[in-house]
Parts: sequence; C-alpha cells; structure tokens
Amino acid sequence: MFAFIYFTFWSILLLVAETLLRSAVLSVPLLAFFFAAAAFVISPGMALVFALLSGIAMDFVLGYAMPWDGLLLPFLTLPAFFLKKKVRFAPDVLEFLAGAMIPPLMALPHIWTSLTTPDGFASLLMSCLFGAVLFPVVAALVSHSAARLRIGSAAAGNGGA
Repeated sequence: MFAFIYFTFWSILLLVAETLLRSAVLSVPLLAFFFAAAAFVISPGMALVFALLSGIAMDFVLGYAMPWDGLLLPFLTLPAFFLKKKVRFAPDVLEFLAGAMIPPLMALPHIWTSLTTPDGFASLLMSCLFGAVLFPVVAALVSHSAARLRIGSAAAGNGGA
C-alpha cells in the first residue's frame, strides 16, 4: 500500500514537472529516470503499470496524437524483469551511461526532426549530458527513500508490498 502511494505521489509530481519543462521546449525525461530506477529498487510490476499510465497521461496533456511516451516509458522498466538478482544502485560508470542513453530513447519518435536542425541536435546533446548527471542522483534518491520508507527490495526484498 505504501509503495502505491509512493508511486502515485512521484508520478504526479514528475508528470507536472516534465510537462512544464516540455512546454518550455526543454527535454528532460524525469519520469523515465524515476521509473527506470524504481523498477529495480521497489517493484518492476508496479513501475511498469505506473509508467504506462503516466506516459499515456503525458501524451494526453501535451496533445500528442500518438502515445509515444505511453509506449516508451514501460520499455524502460523491462530490464528489471529479466535480471535475476535485485540490483542496489551505487554511483558508477554504468549509471552515467544509462542516464546518457535514456534521453535519446525517449526522443526516438522525434529524432529525425530534432537532428535536422542545429538547435534540435544541441538540445538532444545537452539532454544526454544532463541525463548522465541526473540519473545517478535520481537512482540514489529513489534507493535511499525506499530504504527509509521500508518498501521494495531496499527493505528486505518484499517486492513493494
């Protein structure tokens, strides 16, 4: 129950923040960072469901005709299903690489239009650099807060119950 409230609170907060950033033409995939980290730390199933709902909600709020975020956000939670052991996040090179790879994945449907203009390419590059720094911070915050609240694998592997 506590994990449900945790996911609901952060999904709504990050949905509003990312929508405001996107309306200001800044591409910072905050929801993608949160769900990629929460799938490993708390519960992959709950992260998958909330990623799908949050992605569809974001596409609806921004007025997109095709629900790209609704399709791509759940994709980021899938690696947590295939790894046998739970991974505890510690800042290392792999988190920086993951943070740098999430923004291009989220921009995949719009990649042709963003790469054809110099401003679009610069925006995508800055988003990748910002993501490489921001994702390890988000992962550490999710891991620390889940351990403090005693939810997910951070608290004896109870699966978010």
